[in-house]
Amino acid sequence: MERMSHRRALTLAVGVIAFAMLTTVVGIANGAPVDFLVTDLVMGLTFVVCGLAAAWLRPISPAGPMLLACGGLWFAGSYAPTGHPILFPLGFAFEGYYDLVLAALLLILSSRAQRLQPLWLIRALGASMAARSLGRLLLLDPEPNFAAFESIEIVSNFAIAVFAALVGVVALRRLLRSGPVLRRVRWLIVVAGGAAMAARAFDSLEYGWSTATGDLLLTIADPGGAIFGWAMFGARTLVPIAFLFATLRLRSAPGPLGPLSAGLERPDGPGTVGDALRTALGDPSLVVLRPADGVAWTAEDGAPAALPGPSDGRGVTMVGPKDRASAALVHDPALLEQPELLAAVVRVLRLALENERLESELREQLQAVTESRQRIVTAAEEERRRLERDLHDGAQQRLIGVMLALQQARSTADEGAAPKSLREQLDAAARETTEAIHELRELARGIHPAILEDEGLEAAVTALARRVGIPVDVGMTLDGRLPRLVESTAYFTIAEALTNTQRHARASHATVRVVHAGASLELEVIDDGEGGAAAERGSGLRGLGDRVMALGGRFEVVSDAAHGTRLRATIPTK
Repeated sequence: MERMSHRRALTLAVGVIAFAMLTTVVGIANGAPVDFLVTDLVMGLTFVVCGLAAAWLRPISPAGPMLLACGGLWFAGSYAPTGHPILFPLGFAFEGYYDLVLAALLLILSSRAQRLQPLWLIRALGASMAARSLGRLLLLDPEPNFAAFESIEIVSNFAIAVFAALVGVVALRRLLRSGPVLRRVRWLIVVAGGAAMAARAFDSLEYGWSTATGDLLLTIADPGGAIFGWAMFGARTLVPIAFLFATLRLRSAPGPLGPLSAGLERPDGPGTVGDALRTALGDPSLVVLRPADGVAWTAEDGAPAALPGPSDGRGVTMVGPKDRASAALVHDPALLEQPELLAAVVRVLRLALENERLESELREQLQAVTESRQRIVTAAEEERRRLERDLHDGAQQRLIGVMLALQQARSTADEGAAPKSLREQLDAAARETTEAIHELRELARGIHPAILEDEGLEAAVTALARRVGIPVDVGMTLDGRLPRLVESTAYFTIAEALTNTQRHARASHATVRVVHAGASLELEVIDDGEGGAAAERGSGLRGLGDRVMALGGRFEVVSDAAHGTRLRATIPTK
């Protein structure tokens, strides 16, 4: 639909106003009733003022130029009461053509696609008016043919009444069957247009009836009759007033941005972006399409979709530049009459979609970091196991071999009556070797205790508690074996906590609780020591926290001075 510029609208309005002034001056000069001229001028200028406002506020709507055209046609018919020998026949022949423009406007605004439908109805109404105009122009002057004039007047006016009534019925029927957007935006205009069409139908029916019978269709005594006549005459002005009122109401309404923002703030809820838009804009037919590649689109359920064409009767609003739009809104075309609202919604939606994209990228990066940390922890655990096996199968076995060789040498020295000093040296070497083997076993057990691998977490923690220099209460509720990485993480967390308790806290008692609850392992180590421990100040606790969180768990240390330390960890088991 072509946009009407403000300059063109203003020029057209000035032209109509000049024509109105000329009509009024001619009417005064020819003795037309002043009350008629004043009332007629006010009613006609209503079209001009409202049409100019419509063109100014809604430049893409056809209402502005069509209402201005109605104003010009209004004053063309006003020459009939002047009595001027030339202007009177013209005014009489062309009176009421503003109703044809109003009928076209009413059909356009009541159509979802804002097209002139059905076109045959406007053509029939226009043909009936044209036939009446020809009869009034050709059959009354210069040689009147009253019989033919009356026949055409009766038939054309009855036809005008029928077609005008049909226009009103079609428009009101569309309103009742339309969606909430069309009703919200245009109901006032359509109802006013229906009233205008009813007035046109009544006027034409009365013209035809009075011509055929010589009597009025409806007789009302004055002043009621005069008031009724002016009310029917002025019913047409309801259309421009309704359009202006509806436009101002839409512009001053608070709009749906609050509900829309609230809906978009709940991305994890049961609804979607489309649900938030449909609720906020009151358009259940609205669909959000996302770009799949350079040319294709997908619907909200991921199915392939296509943008509607100009003839599909749908409105399309792009979110972002058309060549790289982040979404497309397919909606009721009536929403196009609220460009400021759509622009505001698009701005909010663009920010929401950008946040959604950033959040998606952030989740992907976080997932990648988590998986990377898990791989690092797993690799470290495997390296720990490999080192423990190497110590057990390599260095430890070599030391055992050396110890056996020393014992054999000691036996040989006894049999050969070797010097005492040599036997003492061999005994000392054997003791050192035995001590080295013991320390190596302790080192291997610290790297990865064999009991943890063989018997599980409960046996390993129980054995660990016995080696701590203070009493330790152990309470464990486990449901079978856990994944190896979970068991080793839990074990070394407890071991580091008990080591800190023994070395730094000066505690007299400690408690270890481990519970396998659902999909997580909950562990807690509590002591009655001096407190003051903090994960951020100690590399050991900080390393434990990193290891637990690398598995997607939670780690917390609460340590108040003189109230002991409480270490809590939650490790996912699935």
